[in-house]
Amino acid sequence: MTDDQNHQDGFARRERRVERRREEILQAAASVFATKGYAAATTREIAAAADIAEGSLYNYFSSKRDILVAIISRSPSPVDRLLADTAHLTDRDQFVQFIEQAVMAPAPEQPWMRTIIKEAWTDDELFRQYQAGHIEKLTSRFARVISGGVKAGWLRPLDPDATARAVIALLMAFMMHPMRACPAVETPEARTQRMQSAIDILLYGLMGHQSPEQEKE
Repeated sequence: MTDDQNHQDGFARRERRVERRREEILQAAASVFATKGYAAATTREIAAAADIAEGSLYNYFSSKRDILVAIISRSPSPVDRLLADTAHLTDRDQFVQFIEQAVMAPAPEQPWMRTIIKEAWTDDELFRQYQAGHIEKLTSRFARVISGGVKAGWLRPLDPDATARAVIALLMAFMMHPMRACPAVETPEARTQRMQSAIDILLYGLMGHQSPEQEKE
């Protein structure tokens, strides 16, 4: 192996170490932010959670705000990952399963999601800069899922864009309470029941199958 190759390999290893350490800091910070809130959290607490010296923290991030921005700007939601492969959605039952999986974030992701909901969704600047465009892309992708369901016949004729926005808004609303709770107070059973209620409203609405005019006939 040449000196140049040795140099490149060494550089690549250092880059991987730096990226691993950054990820560890972000994971630790998400847990601290989710528990205490961004305003009350300190870099000392984040460093302690990441098991590094506070001074070393600044080798990877310039400030607490920089850490928060990194969490918000690079955190995919469960919905993102599911939408990456939606060709399997061919009937209503699979659509229900898709919605359940989209909102039931695995335990390791919950501090990240709670931080985003608590901070980015309540800070206009952060929301406009890092979340608004992301949600628009998410809506567009989900609208294609709706459109496919309408064409396949397992969804009734709907406006895909309006339906996608309504569905995403409903799911976000149902996510807000447990994700903003600190710590989360819901049992897994209660959360499952709440999601089932959201899906029931989503699929069947608030009224019966017939309009008041139809019932009079």
